[in-house]
Amino acid sequence: MEDFADKQARDLLRLDELDGASRIVEDELGRVEDQGNNPEIWRLRFVRAEIMRLRGHAEEALKYLEARESLYPPDASDAESLVGLLMHSGYCCGRLGRYQRSDLLLAEAEEKAGRFRLLELLCEVYQRQAMIFFRQQDYSSSDRISRTILKLAEEVGGWYFRGNALWGIGKNLMIQEHYRDAMPWLQESLEVFEGVNARLSVATVWSELAVCHLGLGDDEKALGDIEAGAIHNYQVALANIGNVYLHRRDYLTAISYYRQAVTFAREIGDPLSTKKWTYNINLAYARIRQAVDEQHPRRA
Repeated sequence: MEDFADKQARDLLRLDELDGASRIVEDELGRVEDQGNNPEIWRLRFVRAEIMRLRGHAEEALKYLEARESLYPPDASDAESLVGLLMHSGYCCGRLGRYQRSDLLLAEAEEKAGRFRLLELLCEVYQRQAMIFFRQQDYSSSDRISRTILKLAEEVGGWYFRGNALWGIGKNLMIQEHYRDAMPWLQESLEVFEGVNARLSVATVWSELAVCHLGLGDDEKALGDIEAGAIHNYQVALANIGNVYLHRRDYLTAISYYRQAVTFAREIGDPLSTKKWTYNINLAYARIRQAVDEQHPRRA
């Protein structure tokens, strides 16, 4: 096994290059038949589990980690793998809505990473805790952790934690409708992501800047933001254009964009996005029915 393969796969994953990361992981784990418990093998397993989760298979990712742990548990002296296992398992639980279990595992991962001064891993744990808090609508806790990551990012170095911390702060402000306050944080994170060509992250930030402009009543700028992000993630751009038209109450146009996004998601084998955009189609149809009922109320 090449010593640098696990790092290369992780770096590609951070750049949203799932296919490239997957090829490395499958090649390297295939050489050893996914056996063994040394840190390099566990790092590759963590990337494999992350790819599974990102492709909409969190349950399968969790079961994979549990199965590998039962067969090849990390050594008690391998703090990095132990923390990684707690972190990835905890995050999968959180994404599956099992928040109590998620909180326990992530808290244990945080304690171990802090105790052994594994600062990069600690930032990884914090990122996942921040996202779980965000999903639970605890935006103050999510914001607090994002700001902690931003401070640690100066010590850890590199683009990844700084960019994601800036984005996390902006996203928390955006979701609470503090649009003007959110935009500088999002724009700064966009500069970081564009600097390394992290395409999905760039498209995501553009879409959230569009939400801010939409919230401030500037539909044209919102569409401009989405178009800017389209070159990085066409599927997400189509769906976000649909969101703007949904906001404008042009439901049929919104549905046409959502349908294009669904078609694209199916072509690339993205079940999670297929489900999201299909939900938006149904939402648009529900809005049409509501508008018709309001114009032509039924008589008792």
